Amino acid sequence: MTQISAILPLKTRGRHYADNIGRCDILFSSLRHFTTPETFSRFVIVVPHEEVDEVKSYAKAWSDFPIVIVDESEHMAVFGEFSQRHQIRNWHRQQIIKLYAPALIDTEYFLVFDPDCFATHPFTADSLVVDGKAVTHYMPRAAEPHFWEASAQLLQQDPFLDRDGIWWTPATLSRTLCLALHRQLEHLYGTEWRKVLLSNYMIDWTEYTLYWLNAEREGLLDQYHAAAKPGQPTLHASESVWFADKMQAWDHAKHFADDSKGLFAVVQSNTHISPQAVQKLLSPYFPISIQPYERHIDYKLKGAELYSALTRRALKWLRQLRGK
Repeated sequence: MTQISAILPLKTRGRHYADNIGRCDILFSSLRHFTTPETFSRFVIVVPHEEVDEVKSYAKAWSDFPIVIVDESEHMAVFGEFSQRHQIRNWHRQQIIKLYAPALIDTEYFLVFDPDCFATHPFTADSLVVDGKAVTHYMPRAAEPHFWEASAQLLQQDPFLDRDGIWWTPATLSRTLCLALHRQLEHLYGTEWRKVLLSNYMIDWTEYTLYWLNAEREGLLDQYHAAAKPGQPTLHASESVWFADKMQAWDHAKHFADDSKGLFAVVQSNTHISPQAVQKLLSPYFPISIQPYERHIDYKLKGAELYSALTRRALKWLRQLRGK
């Protein structure tokens, strides 16, 4: 049986992470309904050291899947080398973890999840990887030019904004192409690839744009990625909820209709829409069980994260004034 791996960076404390256990319950409820645990060779959940024991307790509810809980500190000691609060962006932290997946998985392809994703149609590993290539959701790069330009700057190449590129999570990536990106970053900067990315916290590089641009430069995209063919399911639903004000008008029912081909949708966590609200909308389409969980509201941590964001914004503004 063909299998695929999965990776999920998970935090339960911080600015918009308090409900991530509930979101994971929705994700795994959807996977349980629309696929089987046997689809996955390994389902890796990477958690900050101080949250490992608690997440292991909650993860018992998902133990029918081949869950592997990874202590972030055992693999990401490099984070400790950047001691200033504003140097570690939670956004970049999770992206580095995703690009690190080849060290944690045992298959060529792996599916990248965030807690706010959920499945909408039946799928298997063979739905995600067809003829040896990952079925990929393409979008014009001009839709998010800032991210493509930042990553191209880091890779010292053209962003080619007139072309299409890979879309956001969930996405299916290749370990071979991730390792190629690691090598290129180390070749360009003469240091370990994670240090390169962490040192460039002032620019908005993203994991997918870096991955895609480097694979394009090496001429490997067509070997590992392909768009869905007519009659094949696509990776993303036609519309997800990226902003809170879009929730009321969101036509969730159409994502589960027979004529809808998208396999996954998202209600973005930073909208602060509760898992219970999402459960109410989605429960007619698949059974959802949300376990009791503790919401960690740490105002000191939230304040520190806000301070970090404002510090980065101020530093970025100063850089622009200096023309850098």
